Amino acid sequence: MSSVMTRGIYITRHGGPEVLQIGDVLVPEPGLTDVMIDVRAVGMNFADVYCRLGLYEASPRPPFIPGFEVAGVVVAVGEHVADFEPGDRVIGVSRFGAYAECVVVPRWQVMRIPESCSFEEAAGFPAAFMTAYHGLVTLGRIRDGMTVLIHAAAGGVGTAALQLSRRHEVTIIATAGSADKMRLASELGAHHTINYRREDFEAVVRGLTRGNGVDLVLDSVGGDCFSKSYRLLRKMGHLVTIGSATMMPESSRIHWIRLAWQYLTRPRLDPLAMIGENRTVSGFNLVHLFGELDVLNRSFSDLESWWSSGEIAPVLGRIFPFSEAGRAQEELRRRKTTGKVILVPDS
Repeated sequence: MSSVMTRGIYITRHGGPEVLQIGDVLVPEPGLTDVMIDVRAVGMNFADVYCRLGLYEASPRPPFIPGFEVAGVVVAVGEHVADFEPGDRVIGVSRFGAYAECVVVPRWQVMRIPESCSFEEAAGFPAAFMTAYHGLVTLGRIRDGMTVLIHAAAGGVGTAALQLSRRHEVTIIATAGSADKMRLASELGAHHTINYRREDFEAVVRGLTRGNGVDLVLDSVGGDCFSKSYRLLRKMGHLVTIGSATMMPESSRIHWIRLAWQYLTRPRLDPLAMIGENRTVSGFNLVHLFGELDVLNRSFSDLESWWSSGEIAPVLGRIFPFSEAGRAQEELRRRKTTGKVILVPDS
């Protein structure tokens, strides 16, 4: 099959939502081990907004097409791909380039969609669940008997983390920013929920645990939340940091002095103190895992099995057409959404 001309959403320059523009994309023919997907839905992530604002170190320079996850139908495969064929319903992950109507990704970054799952639901699965899996399973080594603290529990990664945690006999404490979000967290398995806008979660967690603290924290917020979470760790406790939502600007117009101050005053850790406190911290960026095939294969295998059996499922938030990608990103930036925000090609 030859290359295909299609449409995609470009970040034309760094700035507000208006810099997202739809344009032509020349999609190359699949390589020997590639899969070409006709995209029906795209998952949106916080990182996409950081890319648009110019705050994501790993992103290419504009103009480029952002995005990490798609769901759609296979239209062509490379000569060495034997387990997928045209017509198969799949999800795929990519290192940018997902905001498009057609993408080509390596075979090992493709997973089948359960028959009961829609394209919109499926597009919200890979990035959130792979992030939660790597944080809780690979790094956090979650196991029965733990007390687990999950921040931003009503978001894409948070809802995935709740579902992965409830597969174990653990006590789950979740933080969220509204009554509706706390209710969602409870429905997904949280035993205790805390409105971080109204309560000091550190004090509440100490009360819930009788001063003992927690074994594992998944933190996508950063800043003061990171510091409090670290203090809440028990001996042998582990904090996994996966983001810093506190660094997200309050508007699309970046206040660089305020951002610089946040950066300079970000939490610091003393290695000698960590030794004495017997606590550990790790962090990762999903983008940098695409080259780690053993990690990807293990997470894909486990997640596909649990998804197919109905143990886990993506939590779908709002759905926007490609032409409203800027509005969708702003809703995400302002934390006005729950679950995964999805883009679909304009009809």
